[in-house]
Amino acid sequence: MMDYYLEESFKMRNLLEEFESEKYGNRKPTILRFREHIFTRSVSSLAWFLSYQRSSFLTIGQRVLASHLKVEFHFDHQDIFDRLFHITRGGISKASKVLNRNEGVFSGFNSMMRGGSVTHLEYIQVGKGLDVVGMNQISTLEADVASGYGEQTLSRDIYRLGQRLDFYRMLSLYFTTVGFYFSSMVSEFLMQPKDFWPSG
Repeated sequence: MMDYYLEESFKMRNLLEEFESEKYGNRKPTILRFREHIFTRSVSSLAWFLSYQRSSFLTIGQRVLASHLKVEFHFDHQDIFDRLFHITRGGISKASKVLNRNEGVFSGFNSMMRGGSVTHLEYIQVGKGLDVVGMNQISTLEADVASGYGEQTLSRDIYRLGQRLDFYRMLSLYFTTVGFYFSSMVSEFLMQPKDFWPSG
């Protein structure tokens, strides 16, 4: 559930001017991302915790990815697309038999492979309401995120990006897809007591 504030609508002209701004040089942004204000954080303690988790993982993490690497590997975040750029380069959505769980990530993949870039803006924000207020909803959300990362791993886009990205962008691609879960699994195994491991 998305919300918009009246005072933020006055900034829309400045936001759209970013697509043609000269400060980005030759690689003008094709996707603009901005902050979110989660207004459902006061519903429960879990909602409060999840809102801070999203702020650290999505907003702060996206600042680093956008300002240094000009990439977008996260989904479920606020963004505005350069429609003409994306429609003339194959569109935004991916054709699939089942529900595509993270079209935002695939559109970021397409944008990067076709010469676009992503930037993150701080001067505008939108409201967001999350229905994740209990353990069941959080579990469902985590399963949705994990299945989306699995869908990315099986796509051809990862192979194509692997041939075109430099080392640092490849690291960001790895740790924002399947590498996050692999690294978490290795960390969990290494923190187990000594008698957890088989002898021999």
